[in-house]
Amino acid sequence: MTFPFNVYLLAVAGSLVTTVASLPLWRKWCLRTGLVDAPGHRKIHDQPIPLAGGLAVMTGLLLPAVLAAFVLWLQGTNANHHEASFQLNPSFHLTIDVAVLNPNSAFLLKHGLGRRALELGGIFLGALAMLWLGWLDDKHELRPRAKFAGQFLIAALVAASGARITLFVPNLLFSYAITILWILTLINAFNFMDNMNGLCSGLGLIAALLIGLISAYHGQYLVASLCFLTAGAVLGFLPYNFPRATAFLGDCGSHLLGYLMAVLGILPHFGPC
Repeated sequence: MTFPFNVYLLAVAGSLVTTVASLPLWRKWCLRTGLVDAPGHRKIHDQPIPLAGGLAVMTGLLLPAVLAAFVLWLQGTNANHHEASFQLNPSFHLTIDVAVLNPNSAFLLKHGLGRRALELGGIFLGALAMLWLGWLDDKHELRPRAKFAGQFLIAALVAASGARITLFVPNLLFSYAITILWILTLINAFNFMDNMNGLCSGLGLIAALLIGLISAYHGQYLVASLCFLTAGAVLGFLPYNFPRATAFLGDCGSHLLGYLMAVLGILPHFGPC
């Protein structure tokens, strides 16, 4: 059964628009609170640049996801009402289906969300925690030991929620260890790469799109939807960061992107739900 591609386009468009709309607000907040990257002798900018990218990307990812979940819940609770409307006025029911979500798509998404609620909850909670950890580092310059401890705990939370790598080794301890190692590696790799306009966000965009397209091709619609939400959110930030940056990801953004890329690389084990 082929999942309709217009849902993926809606995911990209929704997260893109949300990020573009929220980023100017986050820039103002960062300037007001002093969350900026100051000029220096090894930097090309000559004025403080707001570290608003991670906050905007998280907004672009979270708000459309919450809205989509609400629409699915609303459509489910109103299913009987819609059916009655179809009997009395078929054109009204048709309008609801087209305007909200195709019933088949809604069923597939609700089925997938129901089966993967725990993992998805852990993933989004981990994303918020990673954003907060990066924000603390931007604001207070955490010691390496404290930052690593935070990264480790968040990675362990994600592994405990069920999003784990197995590598076909039937050992729970090994699965936890390799998953935590993978997440820590990607987080710090993206953090180290965030030293050039557009580099970190550009790589994140390419990775999210590729994983999303491959997942969609293989019918893994839940993974693909998350990938395209991420891609849209990063794409909405990219014009603010390249070629001339008016906002940076900051550690909160690079931590978030590294975390998302690590998790998206694990998720295809979800299968077609």
